[in-house]
Amino acid sequence: MWIYSTLFVILTGFHIGRTADWGYWGDHEPNKWPGTCSTGKQQSPINIVTANTINTDLGELKFIRYDHPFTGKVTNSGHTIRVDLFEYPMQLEIKHLSANYTFVQMHFHWGSEHTIDDKRYPLELHLVHYNDDYINDLVASEHRNGLVVLTILFEMGENNNEGLEPIISGAKSVTEWVGASFVRINGEVIPELLLPKNRQNYYTYKGSLTTPDCKEVVTWFIMKDTLTVSEQQLEVLQNIESPDGTLKFNYRPTQSVNNRTIYYNLPGCSSAVKNNFSIYLFVVIYYIFFIKLS
Repeated sequence: MWIYSTLFVILTGFHIGRTADWGYWGDHEPNKWPGTCSTGKQQSPINIVTANTINTDLGELKFIRYDHPFTGKVTNSGHTIRVDLFEYPMQLEIKHLSANYTFVQMHFHWGSEHTIDDKRYPLELHLVHYNDDYINDLVASEHRNGLVVLTILFEMGENNNEGLEPIISGAKSVTEWVGASFVRINGEVIPELLLPKNRQNYYTYKGSLTTPDCKEVVTWFIMKDTLTVSEQQLEVLQNIESPDGTLKFNYRPTQSVNNRTIYYNLPGCSSAVKNNFSIYLFVVIYYIFFIKLS
């Protein structure tokens, strides 16, 4: 019973019987996506220019039950490889948002959707969560603070990523199964193995889903440290079939940042800023007092 796995339409863009309505090239390429995808002002993904980010201490992300070994299923939606996990769900506790977010599903983009200083990575993992203030992800997706997507970027490595192996094995079985068919994961997925060891440093900003209908309801968290994926593992994903042919890539081009602020979590930074402000205020007061005495 998968009470926490909901319709594909909201979080992966998958529509039963309409899988060719949008895609990544040709007649269905991203610049032809309709509605908010073309008119929105807080669209995702973006290129993160590290020199323009604001350093601040937003607090740690608390990962609840990420260390649990889960059974699950793998689906080829025609746009991505999606992973649903069974049993009691994981949660992400985010201090500065004053909310808990429940895990819904994870999926992949090859190459990466987000870029860092114009660098595109070979693989990006999205772990989608919904705000516990709402009854489920479908309701949450109608609200500005409804969804959180935790993002992991991957560099190329010589060896297979063991944390990915159960998923990659399942992906091999659904290479040509475009649609609702799925396979159960042979073994267990331990989500903690899909997180970098350093979980304190991350970028965050307000954005949107990266697939139609591109709702602007997502708070993004992009982990600074990366993991690795082997060439063999990446090739499995690049050979996944879609309604438009082999899915060699499935990333949306980066969107305009507009007037948004991108924050970089730097533990201890807030206190340093406060101390600097106190010093500055003291200097200003001293200067005014000195002028008055002159």
